[in-house]
Amino acid sequence: MKSTRRTRRSAVAVAVVSVLAVSGAAVAPTAAAAGSRERGVTFREIALPGSSLGRYVRVSSPEQAIRDTNLQRSVVTLAEFAQEPIHSRGIAGVVLFDYDGDGDLDMYVTNGPGRANSLYQNRLGRNRQVNFVDVARSAGAALTDVDSNGACAGDIDNDGDTDLYVLGRHAPNHLLRNNGNGTFSDITAGSGAGAGNLSHPSCTMADFDGDGLLDIAIANSFDMHKAQAIVAVPYALNQPNQLLRNVNGRRFVDVSERSGFTNTVVKDPPPEDGPPFSDPSWAIAAVDYDQDGDADIMVGNDQGAIPMKKYGGIDRGYIRVYNNDGRGRFTDVTHDVGMEPGAWMGMSYGDFNFDGTLDVFGTNGGDYMMLPLAGVPHQLGDLSSRWLLQRRDGTFADPRRSSIQEPSKNGADPDLGGLRATPWGWGTSAFDYDNDGATDILYQGGLDAVFFGATADNPAALLRNKGPRALRKGFYPSFEYDPALTNAGPDERSRLVVGVAVGDLNRDGFTDVVSVAQSRKVGELTRYGDVKPFDYGSPFDQDASYLQVYAPIPDQPGTFRPTGNHTEPGSLSVKLNSGNGNRSATVRTRGSVGITTRGSVNRDGVGAVVKFTPNRGLTAIRPVLAGSSMSSQDALDGVFGMGRARTGTVEVLWPGGVRNKLYGVRAGEQLTFPEIPCSFADRSSSVQKYTGCVQRSLRELVAARQLSRSEQGRFFASAMKAYHEARRSR
Repeated sequence: MKSTRRTRRSAVAVAVVSVLAVSGAAVAPTAAAAGSRERGVTFREIALPGSSLGRYVRVSSPEQAIRDTNLQRSVVTLAEFAQEPIHSRGIAGVVLFDYDGDGDLDMYVTNGPGRANSLYQNRLGRNRQVNFVDVARSAGAALTDVDSNGACAGDIDNDGDTDLYVLGRHAPNHLLRNNGNGTFSDITAGSGAGAGNLSHPSCTMADFDGDGLLDIAIANSFDMHKAQAIVAVPYALNQPNQLLRNVNGRRFVDVSERSGFTNTVVKDPPPEDGPPFSDPSWAIAAVDYDQDGDADIMVGNDQGAIPMKKYGGIDRGYIRVYNNDGRGRFTDVTHDVGMEPGAWMGMSYGDFNFDGTLDVFGTNGGDYMMLPLAGVPHQLGDLSSRWLLQRRDGTFADPRRSSIQEPSKNGADPDLGGLRATPWGWGTSAFDYDNDGATDILYQGGLDAVFFGATADNPAALLRNKGPRALRKGFYPSFEYDPALTNAGPDERSRLVVGVAVGDLNRDGFTDVVSVAQSRKVGELTRYGDVKPFDYGSPFDQDASYLQVYAPIPDQPGTFRPTGNHTEPGSLSVKLNSGNGNRSATVRTRGSVGITTRGSVNRDGVGAVVKFTPNRGLTAIRPVLAGSSMSSQDALDGVFGMGRARTGTVEVLWPGGVRNKLYGVRAGEQLTFPEIPCSFADRSSSVQKYTGCVQRSLRELVAARQLSRSEQGRFFASAMKAYHEARRSR
């Protein structure tokens, strides 16, 4: 035993020296983002015709028959349009997760009734060539009879396997427990997770009450059989969002009301509506936006065709922010933090302006679709998809501010980071696609509308962050459109994408992109500029178009004729990132509840906020989210760009507030970071108490085979260095 102890101490001592040596000089927070763009990134489409991925077809919801009937009429009236459904092609979602525990990312893609959902198992070869096989039926995840909307995934019972929650359209949701052997069991019956016959577009998971178990929050919209909730009735027809508390890993109870999650604050409510108020919600994310150690909730809500207050209507479309008190009780602080109205949909997160706070990007209706709609009041900037930047005091700065007159002239950053105008969007992800150390943005989407037609203005908007030197007023980021995704295959404007998710599918250190479309446009596109001349000065201006499905009949107001253009069922796209000369490291969080004595974080580490700082570079921030975007979920592990740096530092803020650090993370490393339930930032902890806590926790992690002995020494050395650095910085 004595000899063993001496060996362990020696290993720790060596690790301490190694960490101190490899971590290098202190990071300069104002340094330019490390990076090299010696050659640009390209993408390669692998969902090719005839392949397993290429055979995916998103079948429509039954309500599509109503729209198909109108397309056969010679004349269609506004009254007939009002009876048409919303999202009749279905709400297509995608989840990237490692369902079989083999270390690579698999994909779950939802589908409509009568066609199985797809579970694409990634059979990654030694040469990093991805090969996806659809195993949904044999795995028990097909749900063929369900009209599935979005989905989200997380380890609900902390057994080490990631489970699935699949949403139904006007039908109950399904909870699929991962059996750990490549199959799932539908445990919806008796679990309390069905959540009723509502619309359920999106979901997210997090441990809201701090008991170590993942709860589920659900965004609901309205009865999508008809469009009145979008065009005529602000609140009364909307369905309330839901919060399901995880009781024991297998059973859930609805705490929507008593948690405060349904207590929505509405300014200037219409007299015909009475509380409680619900918004038409599309997307939802459980995210610790204020970095205080608990999961808050943000919900993307739609203004729809209801005029904004500045045009004589009401403001109802907000990204609503529900602040968590740490015990699972929520307060609607939307107006307190400065959110602005819009047709908000998907959401993604990152530190876009390099100031240490977590910002949000929200997709919106875009600046083009109103152009052919004569008589509808609007101003450039009202519906821009855009980033909302968090200030130090927890409020958000909106570069456009849609509530004011002429936001593209009077906003805080009038030209929107150099983009000036942006297209329609649903799903979105924030990630460093070129590994230069700056967080970039991707969003896609299009509106398959009722009488308008279908938008074709988003070519896959990949927005490259131009870095700290391009900040405007020292605060507002600048972005440039990169057509790399557009150039990877057929014109993305032909696809009406809903779900977007990103992750490193071939484990090469570069992030890949998956999108799923509800429909595909058939017919000749019409340029917006041919209908109404404009010049926004945006990179999206020239190709901004739409598919005209109906044309107004001259001298017959309120009547339309079909043009012959239409939409058909949608497709799946999987684009692999070619990479460039830049380096990266990949970080996966692992909670230690039930493993260490003081461990309290769910096994997937959902709700953590991960920071990565390359040596002499800028810090990037990535929250670990089990559901965001729109009806979709990015991979839980994150790829952090390092530019030309060879090492970096990872810091994790765990749910509950504990902070851990690891120095000397190497380029190319794929790191699993375990929760060490001892915070280097806890100023009440003496060095003896902190050291004992770290040593005990690491021993327990080694005993549970969550760490090797060499990793034990490495994490101990970093823990001690972080503790002493925190004391010196007081």
